[in-house]
Amino acid sequence: MDVICDTSFFIVLVTKPTKLLENIENIFGKINFLIPDVVIEELMKLVNSNPRRSRDAKLALEISKRFKKIKTSRTKHIDDNLVEYAYFNKCAVATIDKDLIRRLISQNTLVISLRKNKMIVVNN
Repeated sequence: MDVICDTSFFIVLVTKPTKLLENIENIFGKINFLIPDVVIEELMKLVNSNPRRSRDAKLALEISKRFKKIKTSRTKHIDDNLVEYAYFNKCAVATIDKDLIRRLISQNTLVISLRKNKMIVVNN
């Protein structure tokens, strides 16, 4: 199953230990995390922010080299790109952004998030 990562989820994924990916893979099959071009661009901007965010963004950019990159249609807001790509390509989205989660659920897109350092599927 292809899963698009938003910026905040990807940073958490690469900077903190995350458990229970195997439980999600048992249900949905192998997870292929996809990194959108707009997320790479946002990470590059974060490199010039405060020291902690900069360090996390640099690590995420380095690790992103191991993941498949995707091109999105450059609309005004990053979330719009993710929602549109997921809808048209039938992908899940990994995010910790509550507003984005609500948008995705409203259009019946599968959402993977984090709770207490565990990866979960969000139903509502």
